[in-house]
Amino acid sequence: MAAVSTAVALVLGTLVAIALVRQRWRGQGAVDTFLVLPLTAPEVVMGAALLTLFLDLGWAAGYTTILLSHIAFEVSFIAMTVRARVRGFDWTLEDASLDLGAGPARTFFKVTLPLIVPGIIAAAMLSFALSLDDFIITYFVSGSTVTYPLYVNAAVKAAVPPQINVLATAILLISLALLAVGTLYRRKRIEA
Repeated sequence: MAAVSTAVALVLGTLVAIALVRQRWRGQGAVDTFLVLPLTAPEVVMGAALLTLFLDLGWAAGYTTILLSHIAFEVSFIAMTVRARVRGFDWTLEDASLDLGAGPARTFFKVTLPLIVPGIIAAAMLSFALSLDDFIITYFVSGSTVTYPLYVNAAVKAAVPPQINVLATAILLISLALLAVGTLYRRKRIEA
């Protein structure tokens, strides 16, 4: 669930961040406000609002509603994180690429994207962790579907099974490994 919702929200959030920084257009203030709302609203309010929306639409709570809910709040975190990285971007590099004959798509994939990848990776890691950890919104929209936070909540009520400790340790080790790889990669790029 966390991986799928992060992948979808990463694409949407990155495109929103680039559009907000790069262009000035009518309605931009409203989009900024809608991006900040999920960050500032209590999760109980967001979970209840999403549940009401899904019930009004006649959708049964389950995998799809959890996925859409996670994407809804992850887009905000991703857009704000990537936006911070894009704000420091030197747009003359894109202009130079276009002047030298590269098309818009090639310029994006060869110039823009590599320079904002650190922000995108940070946003993806944050988003994945938030999705994996989210209990309240998931509880509201899950129906009979059981996700990791719901499983942990149910398991802790009786006793803490060893599987939870194993999963927590695996998540910690993977996070530390990704941090180490990122640090080594950055050092190599600086030395080169």
